[in-house]
Amino acid sequence: MTEVNQPDKAARRRHGKTDAIDAEAAARAVLTGRATAAAKTGDGPVEMLRLFKLAKGSAIKSRTQAINQRKSVLVSADSALRESLAGLSNPHLFKRCADLDPQHARGPAGAARYTLRLLARRIQHLAEEIDDLNKRIAEAVETSTPGLLEVRGVGRTAPLPCSSRLATTLSDSSARRPPGRHSDAG
Repeated sequence: MTEVNQPDKAARRRHGKTDAIDAEAAARAVLTGRATAAAKTGDGPVEMLRLFKLAKGSAIKSRTQAINQRKSVLVSADSALRESLAGLSNPHLFKRCADLDPQHARGPAGAARYTLRLLARRIQHLAEEIDDLNKRIAEAVETSTPGLLEVRGVGRTAPLPCSSRLATTLSDSSARRPPGRHSDAG
């Protein structure tokens, strides 16, 4: 299978920009041998990493949504419950909410306890899922490209600090911007 990376720009200008013309140009490129790139197989380490990253992104988004919902429920919860959870760090707060007994109160207070418990358990589960995916991603990268995660600025290490040359270049370029092209107001 051959892949055509992009349509012939000159042909697009001469004949127009339509899918039919692009398809014909792609077929001609394959037949004449101008297009020689092999299509992706979708079964290598890159595909595996893409799938893991897709699942991780979804889990992170869901966890963030659950955290925001937990905050919303806690804000509207009764004052006794809010005060009992005040001042806790996130891990302790998630654990305490996950251990809440929803049977103690009825009505809105009981619903708040139950919802906080559900959301906290969901957050904990998603955090475990994200940790597992991070391990799988690291293993896949290490298997396909040994030593890559040990390179400074790649993977789990901190990014390189800005060099003074880069900082100077950035400050010089911002000083040269024409007036009205940027705003200090946020």
